[in-house]
Amino acid sequence: MDVQADQAGLRPDPSVTAVIELPVTDSQGQLFRDAYPTYADTDKIPSVGGGATRPVPSRWLRVVVVFVALVVIAAGATLGLVKSGVIDNKGTSSPNAAQKAQHHATAAASKAPLVTPVSTGAGTATYRVNIAAYDVTVTTSTGRSWVSIGPAGAQHPAFEGVLAPNSSQKQILIGPSQIDVGAGGTKVTVTSGKRTSTLTPVSAPFSYTFEIKS
Repeated sequence: MDVQADQAGLRPDPSVTAVIELPVTDSQGQLFRDAYPTYADTDKIPSVGGGATRPVPSRWLRVVVVFVALVVIAAGATLGLVKSGVIDNKGTSSPNAAQKAQHHATAAASKAPLVTPVSTGAGTATYRVNIAAYDVTVTTSTGRSWVSIGPAGAQHPAFEGVLAPNSSQKQILIGPSQIDVGAGGTKVTVTSGKRTSTLTPVSAPFSYTFEIKS
């Protein structure tokens, strides 16, 4: 009887339902960890990534810094060559030198006579003009004068008439020309730019022929 009672005491009570919790797994059969792990060994909260990052210099900024450095180095090298005399900053290739050379050439040309005598005769004179386009002005003094101004060999002159006393007539001519004056006291002035040559007839009437310098 005692043995049976002990065995009956060891048997599970059929009225009691046992509940066994099975481990929870995901779709791949892996066990889920606790959603909220504890940190029993430390009181420090671990750092969380994804915060603000240190600014990284831009690639363009680095390129600009390198370019400025190269410019400074090149400028220093050029200055050193100029000081050492390797580079002549007063050479003829500079714009100032070119302007000075052009100015000297213009000044030399302006000193040259605009017209030069070729031949003279009774009531005539031939002159050579060193430029193709020029102005001719005939000026009278106290008396009237018949005047003809035009291209050489032309049937009709550019101007033909009688000028009143103390008056003038100006014509622009290109190429060879011929000027005739009919009374004394007149002056023939040839002008080109800043150069001027004035001729006075030695007799009346008088004829001038102007040739172009080749």
